[in-house]
Amino acid sequence: WYQRRVREAVVSTQSTGFYGSCHSDAINKLIHAFCVPLLLWTGMAMLAPIGITSITVSSLTLDITVAYLATLIYIVYYIYLFPAVGLITLPILSGMAYGAHEYWNADCENKWLWLVGIHVVSWIAQFVGHGKFEGKRPALFDSLSQAFLTAPFFVFFEYCFFFGLFQDLHHEVQREIFKNRDRKVQ
Repeated sequence: WYQRRVREAVVSTQSTGFYGSCHSDAINKLIHAFCVPLLLWTGMAMLAPIGITSITVSSLTLDITVAYLATLIYIVYYIYLFPAVGLITLPILSGMAYGAHEYWNADCENKWLWLVGIHVVSWIAQFVGHGKFEGKRPALFDSLSQAFLTAPFFVFFEYCFFFGLFQDLHHEVQREIFKNRDRKVQ
């Protein structure tokens, strides 16, 4: 029952077909595979200096930042959507958040310039991928939650599919994408 519910939630959701039908070109998918994680990390790094509070237990102090809070939201949401992928993303997103905070300790000039530059170039690459290779406008114009919250989830799924995980689900998602594309053509 549980596995069926999870599959239905992923395969039958409007976002699966929506995302998949907008990301079928191999070059655009490759751009997303690199740029979405970069956008996520640079976004975390931009939020890392914004502190919320500090928690001290014994002699250990943990600074709670907006980046850590956002990371927690991503992880909890992804575990809710599909527990196995959510748990796979847990160490990845946690490592990205930690790295985003450590970035500010690095001995590097123009930290903001680098962050903003990588962020902007990644967005431009996404637009080029959609416009030139996919022939469709990015999801950003249709749904902000799709662009900022769900898109990284589906990129993580693409990585899982690439490494041979969830192959039955991959085939189901592909069938749903083709159905959605066929409906749009008619």
